[in-house]
Amino acid sequence: MIKQSLITLATLGLFNTATLAVDLTTCIGCHGKNFEKPAMNTSRIVKDLTKEEIKKALYNYKEGSHGGSMKDVMNNQISKFTDKEIEEIIDIITTGEIEGNVHLDSNQSKKEAPKIEVNTDNCISCHGVMFEKSAMGYSRIVNQMSKEDIIASLNGYKNGTYGGNMKALMANQATRLSEEEIEAFAEIISNISN
Repeated sequence: MIKQSLITLATLGLFNTATLAVDLTTCIGCHGKNFEKPAMNTSRIVKDLTKEEIKKALYNYKEGSHGGSMKDVMNNQISKFTDKEIEEIIDIITTGEIEGNVHLDSNQSKKEAPKIEVNTDNCISCHGVMFEKSAMGYSRIVNQMSKEDIIASLNGYKNGTYGGNMKALMANQATRLSEEEIEAFAEIISNISN
C-alpha cells in the first residue's frame, strides 16, 4: 500500500497543541524524516545547520533571494507559511528527531498497488498519496495520465527533453530510475487511477 507520512505534535511531544499548524510532508519527502538528506541531492543537510542558518535560509527562500536550482521550488513551499509557522518549523528541526506515522486517509481509495520494488516516497510528498495533486502547483495531475504518458514524461525528464519549471528537479529524480522501474512506477499509478 502506498504510504504518506503525517506529523502530529502529540507524537512528537514538542508542543502542547494537538496538531501542528504546518504540514511537513513535503519537507520530509525531500529532506528526510530527520532532515538528514540533501534534498534532491542538491541541498545542504538541514539537520547539520545551526538554528540561525536555518532561519536565514527559510526567510530568504520566502523572500525569493536564496536557493540556486531549488529557489522557485522552495519559495513556492515556504511562501505558504506565516512567520509563526516558520518559527515552528525551525523549532521542530532543531529540537531533534521527527517521528512520522504511516497513514492513508480513509476517504482515499485503498486499492492495492502491485508489489513492485519502487520507492515512491519522494513522489508522494509532492504529487499526493494517490498522485492526485499538481506537484507544487506546476505539474499535471499524474493519476489522470495514461501509463504511456507517464513513461514518456519520466523518460523525457531522464533524457532532458521534457520539463518546464520542474525540469531540473525531476531530472534528478528520473535519472535514478531504470527502464524497469519507470515501467513499474507507471503501472503503480495506472492501477491507482483505474
